[in-house]
Amino acid sequence: MEEFNYVLREGSIVKGKVVKKTDDQIYIDIGYKKEGIISKDEIIKYNYQQTIQINEEIDVFIKRLEKDSDFILVSKIIADKKNVFNKIKKAYKDNIPIEATVIKMVKSGFIVDFGANVTGFLPMSHSKAYGKDLTGQKLQFKVITLEEEKKNVVVSYKEYFDEKVKNEEEKIKKIFPVNEKITVKVAGIKENGIEVAKEEFNIFIPSYELSYKRFINIAENFKIDSEIEAFVISTEKGEIKLSVKKNFPDPFEKFKAEKKPGDKVISKIIKIVKDGAYVDIEGVVDGFLPIGEISYYKRINNIEEIYKIGDEIETVIIKTDENQKLIIVSVKRLEKNPWHNIEERYPVGARVLGTIKEIIEGEGALIELEENFDAFMHISNISWFSFTSIFDVIKPGDKKEFKILGIDKNKYRLLLGLKQLSPSPWNSFVNKYKEGSLIDVKIIDIEDNYITCQIVEGVSGRIFIKNKSKVKYKQGDIINVKITKIDKEQKKVILFAKDVEITEEKKQLDEYIKSHEHTFKIDDIAKFDVKKKEEEN
Repeated sequence: MEEFNYVLREGSIVKGKVVKKTDDQIYIDIGYKKEGIISKDEIIKYNYQQTIQINEEIDVFIKRLEKDSDFILVSKIIADKKNVFNKIKKAYKDNIPIEATVIKMVKSGFIVDFGANVTGFLPMSHSKAYGKDLTGQKLQFKVITLEEEKKNVVVSYKEYFDEKVKNEEEKIKKIFPVNEKITVKVAGIKENGIEVAKEEFNIFIPSYELSYKRFINIAENFKIDSEIEAFVISTEKGEIKLSVKKNFPDPFEKFKAEKKPGDKVISKIIKIVKDGAYVDIEGVVDGFLPIGEISYYKRINNIEEIYKIGDEIETVIIKTDENQKLIIVSVKRLEKNPWHNIEERYPVGARVLGTIKEIIEGEGALIELEENFDAFMHISNISWFSFTSIFDVIKPGDKKEFKILGIDKNKYRLLLGLKQLSPSPWNSFVNKYKEGSLIDVKIIDIEDNYITCQIVEGVSGRIFIKNKSKVKYKQGDIINVKITKIDKEQKKVILFAKDVEITEEKKQLDEYIKSHEHTFKIDDIAKFDVKKKEEEN
């Protein structure tokens, strides 16, 4: 280095240039007539052989000046520590941030390293760690306590962060004044909105703040790098909220003032959903057509079977949805509600022709009448006779005559019956048979406690038993029974039959008869009885 005309003093810090390295010494040109030399112990301790390079300029601390020596003893680590501590003092004095690395978590906070092994303490209450370990993170801090003599340094990340946020919020307020229009540049286009930029800030504007209409083609309306006007909604807590649509008056309010329920409007289908369709009403506002507002006559399950995107249809306004900013419209209310006088057209008890449209197993069938009215037949009104599946009795597409049983005005459908067109087997039964009558019946099922028998088609009765395993009959057998009770309210019949269950004695007799091939006489039965008594004795 160039030699300077100054007087060196012990304890001063000077700049030097590394000119030579040996295994145990590093020589520093400090611009003086003697070179500085770093001690072997310091070189080894701080690994200078690896970290300090030839021709590198460094700060060194003058440790000792000796007239008789050819070199001046210097220290890099002391110079580094003093420089770091001077930065800490400046940060404390000027109230500016300083960077440090969190190196250790302790009970009440963290130890931070400013460099050159100069450390400070970060209290947990000033860390914003919320229980997390910050070890290894390099952060900015505010020095809140400095004791120079004790080299005691206390820092706060919380104060740095809060001040940074405050400064940023102030900057945002200047660039983005609330309730004012600003010019921004379109930086990105997404499916659900656009990204705009102003100075160093990037802000996302969601699609619902781009237009008063719900469904717009963002790519067609906004171009990258184009400048647009945006309205500043809010900058609370540093969160910037912008809107494009708020630059213009809300067309919903104007439309609402000019139109009222009952007015007819042209609606264009723009989006079909499960429960209806969103519509564009006369190119001004969004509306919604509920699926139940399409027809008085038919139950619509799939709106796409009737309308497609782009269809323009005549509708009538029902009401306005203030929360959703939607005009609710109807198609069916363009005409008079036929259900107000439906009884005149379809009186209860009348017969009508209809086609089975859909079968709902376990519930019933949907039926379409000739005038496009929807009707429903409950499973209990299909047949007087038992069946396993509705499909065993009727099928989709069948055209049949039905009897009107009722009218469901809430669901806009007639209630029909098929079995009511023929006489009830029960009524025929009770008119023909009385309690005490003897009749032949067919066994159709044997349960644990009773046997179900078919008396006539559509009417069954029960014989109560004690043990299913001892029943001597099987399913399909015809047996003679006595009617013991007819419950007309519950439509239940109780039956009685002799010798339905085999007793142990009868079982043994049958086995004895089976084992003897000769023809039985009365004496044989007597002998069997004697033999049985002998066996018992």
